[in-house]
Amino acid sequence: MRILFLFIGEPHQIFHALPIAAEMAATGWDVEVAVASTRHLPVVEQVAAAYPGFAPRITLLGQRGISRWLRDRAVIRHPRLPILFGALSFLRQFDAIIVPERTTTAIRHFLPRRTRLIFTPHGAGDRAITFDARDRHFHFALVAGEKSEQRMLDAGTIRPGHYAVNGYVKMDLMRRLQTSRVRLFSNGRPTVLYAPHFRRDLSSWDRFGHDIIGWFSAQDRYNLVVAPHIRLFAEASDAERAAVMALAVPQKILIDLQSDRLFDMSYTSDADIYLGDVSSQVYEFLATPRPCVFLNAHGAQWVGHPDYLFWTLGDVVDDLAGLPRALDQAAAHHPGYLNAQRERLAESIGGDPAGAARRGAEAIARFLAMDAAQDMSGE
Repeated sequence: MRILFLFIGEPHQIFHALPIAAEMAATGWDVEVAVASTRHLPVVEQVAAAYPGFAPRITLLGQRGISRWLRDRAVIRHPRLPILFGALSFLRQFDAIIVPERTTTAIRHFLPRRTRLIFTPHGAGDRAITFDARDRHFHFALVAGEKSEQRMLDAGTIRPGHYAVNGYVKMDLMRRLQTSRVRLFSNGRPTVLYAPHFRRDLSSWDRFGHDIIGWFSAQDRYNLVVAPHIRLFAEASDAERAAVMALAVPQKILIDLQSDRLFDMSYTSDADIYLGDVSSQVYEFLATPRPCVFLNAHGAQWVGHPDYLFWTLGDVVDDLAGLPRALDQAAAHHPGYLNAQRERLAESIGGDPAGAARRGAEAIARFLAMDAAQDMSGE
């Protein structure tokens, strides 16, 4: 049985699925990897280095035809559908294709009946995007924790016997990679991580971003790391990125708009206070519970809304005039949120993330073995 781990989205998604491939390969499964660009290859190598002996065959897709034309001319930065349809003859060779995104379901009718599509999530947030109707098209899905499990069951996007709760794979991987971590600042001040979301209708960046940087520039109590979701500035011009980067202040304000550190937990691991809006990165930050402050930049009626469950884990600021006070009180208020942070984290990532990749690999292997046995019996 040939198994493909397919990555046509942003490179950071590799952290959420490739460790499962390594665990499957370690138990004898024939595992291959396919990626959509050369930007994915260093991330694949980084994961592979954490699993000695894992050296899968890697295929680089999208190097010819319309997908190459679109990318070279910057018409579409990540031409997912052209890449998929251009690679159909390759993809049809596999018995199972495992992906951390949903676009691949668009080609399900062009694959052999034997090919099983399997989904593994690349986040554990509270927003409804976690519960996508396209999930119904997967033959099997992994689910990070019981919170997502229950909401997906209620939404009908997963069904018993066709999913497994395995934990948060990226955190499992990071425990292997983070043997040592250089401190972001050496001045002894507490560090605030500002991590705005990429969707403009949900993000705090457009309303608050520049003013936040300006306030931190004018004070001397905190360091600031500006580390947005990597997609926020993905389509920005070089000039637009340069204008934001110019706001950095040595030994006070670090700004990162596109490096791999945005998704390798460098910043979520080292910061003392989280400042954000609706990004699921908050749960990576809460791997070690710490103070959080949330920005309600769009006047959301969030109380009691399941898409804003993480806003119950810290103070919520509706106007930047309240930010200095919220930051100054964050440490003192944190004990009141600590139990809720631990409970929400456990619900979101399945408790202790150690072994999440192995559990995911075992669940996929069980499903494929059972599915093959059913096919042989004619059921």
